[in-house]
Amino acid sequence: MSRQKVLTDRILGHLRGDPECELEELVVSCPGFTWNEIFLDLIRLSRTEQVELKSNGRGIYHMKLCSSGHLFDPCHRHLTPQKAASPA
Repeated sequence: MSRQKVLTDRILGHLRGDPECELEELVVSCPGFTWNEIFLDLIRLSRTEQVELKSNGRGIYHMKLCSSGHLFDPCHRHLTPQKAASPA
């Protein structure tokens, strides 16, 4: 298994247990990976709409696992097609 896949699995596993957390919590829960590796993988996960990544502007980052089970998923910012109501 590639190093990136291991990291991605750890990040998503952590977020499944704690759907909203700060980057520093995630860094502590991923020993063997640098802050930079974790942050870069979070950016990739954010671009693929699996994780929502936010900064408070003071260097503190919060992340949230995107949920695909809702009609409106804030990570996707649109209606999920399979859940959208049919026109009347």
